[in-house]
Amino acid sequence: MPDWSYHTIFKPVLSLLPSAISREIIHKSMNSLSKVPFGPNMIEFLGHLKTDHSLEHKIHQLNFQNQIALSSIIDPNLSGTNAFMNLGFGLIEIGPITLDNSFTSKSPLINLKKDQVIGYEENTALQLDEAIDKLSKLNKKTPIFARILGSFEDFKIIESKISHLVDYFVMNKELTSDLFINKWDSSLPICLSVQPHELCDFKVNCTYDSILIEENPSLTDMEQKEYLISAMNRFKTQGVDKPIFTKGGVIQPIDAIDILNEGAKLVFLTHGYIISGPGLPKRINEVLLFNRNKSVPSSNGWLWYFLFGLLMFVGGVLALLISLTTIILPYDEHFLKTTSYVILQFNSKILPFMSHDRMTLAGTIMSGGILFMSLAYNGIKHNYHWAKKATDVSGIVGFLAIFLFIGFGYFDWLHALFWLVLIPPFLIGFFKTKQINRSPESQNLTNHTDWKSSLIGQLFCIMLGFSIILGGCIISYVGITTTFVQTDLNYLCISPSQMNAFNQNLIPVISHDRAGFGGGLISVGLLILMISLWGFRQHHKWIWWTLFLSGMPAFITAFGVHFMIGYTNFFHLLPPIIAMTFLLIGLVKSYQFLNIDQKR
Repeated sequence: MPDWSYHTIFKPVLSLLPSAISREIIHKSMNSLSKVPFGPNMIEFLGHLKTDHSLEHKIHQLNFQNQIALSSIIDPNLSGTNAFMNLGFGLIEIGPITLDNSFTSKSPLINLKKDQVIGYEENTALQLDEAIDKLSKLNKKTPIFARILGSFEDFKIIESKISHLVDYFVMNKELTSDLFINKWDSSLPICLSVQPHELCDFKVNCTYDSILIEENPSLTDMEQKEYLISAMNRFKTQGVDKPIFTKGGVIQPIDAIDILNEGAKLVFLTHGYIISGPGLPKRINEVLLFNRNKSVPSSNGWLWYFLFGLLMFVGGVLALLISLTTIILPYDEHFLKTTSYVILQFNSKILPFMSHDRMTLAGTIMSGGILFMSLAYNGIKHNYHWAKKATDVSGIVGFLAIFLFIGFGYFDWLHALFWLVLIPPFLIGFFKTKQINRSPESQNLTNHTDWKSSLIGQLFCIMLGFSIILGGCIISYVGITTTFVQTDLNYLCISPSQMNAFNQNLIPVISHDRAGFGGGLISVGLLILMISLWGFRQHHKWIWWTLFLSGMPAFITAFGVHFMIGYTNFFHLLPPIIAMTFLLIGLVKSYQFLNIDQKR
């Protein structure tokens, strides 16, 4: 559930439900997705949440993907833990786990409309058997901190049962003191949980390996961050040299950055994760990467990808010129065993109809060329892995679309030649850039209004990508089956049987144009979808201009040719009208975020 869907769709709907119910709906639905085949891959595709290797952190010989953790109060029932393993966290806290049924834990009740904590819900603490059952079913990808409640004897039992399932224990001061008194050497590191009222009488002679400063529910979010930073400094002045972790105080990326800069080794997200959205860990990690400001040498393979896009654009221009002039070429006439003049004598609308297919294909090819060139110059050149992945996926799908051309007993030699010309630069670029793995960085520090507006824009651009892919699939299917829809036949004023009676090769030529256009739409739709999913970041102007410029050839040719040949049926034009509306809303709502350099 990325931010673009959480804030625009799910959060407004879930705000109508009680907090505990909405939490369980989210967690269980996400958990279900993470367990189905290819579910984690779908989560990664939608959010691109993998953490850059440079953010890896080691504490007590334990490796963390990053320093952002999820507090147990967000998922007290472990109903979404399997999903959280895929959402970019460095570790996940669970619990509290106990043997005593009288222990309880608290989870925040949040007013999603006002983004405010309105109280805390009492939950029965996680019983040992239940914890073992749920932990044993996890597809564990990140370290797990287990919060333990109870007596020293309880801890010994719990440790013997779950030490192979978790990586760290979190416990209060009294329990760590008991461990010290009983000279118990735990099999796992122990994190001492320090409550706000315990700061004044903190003792350093307890058995522990790190400290977790708990949040103070009585403070505002801004006060919370300052309190945590003050507490860390206080421990340092007392001579504590163990790793210090903090819980809470993070509502937006800048909060986590400030706390980490003050020396925290791990930051546990609490209700700020719900308020800011599931993308918060990813946004924090991207700011950390941006702040490092490492210079990265340019990839030497981007020029080949750029050449691939340029050749596509030139090919689209040539196809446009053909569609505006001769429409059909000599090898078309050779296959048809007739001339364009004879076709016009038979039905004056057939050639304009073919022009309409070929011109829209030309516009699609030109748009694809612009997208590929921009990804090469602005993304692959700077070693961004997501840009290469988008280019490769779309390019491969586009090449495979040629097999739609030859399913009708008609092989288009110009398309085949175009295919052969494009393959070498694509393959050279593919192999020359195989090693690039740079993760995206971001300078977005706060949840400002432009960021929230951009989520709406991003949603509409994603909808645009999906709609183009869907449209391409439908057109390809029509092209390889019926060839025509009813509005086509109404425009032509002729039936397929009459066409076959005139020339049995005519429909295969039209079908191959339609299917080819559908394949091109799928390829371009994938590009727009992946750019929209993975590329929206503050002040990335090139994303906005790429979407804007690439839309022009496709929409100009799509609308222009229909009005030029008089094929203006509203229902036929409705799909491009909807697609253009999606693009315009996406561009308007994301303009400020992507184009205006705001240092916030």
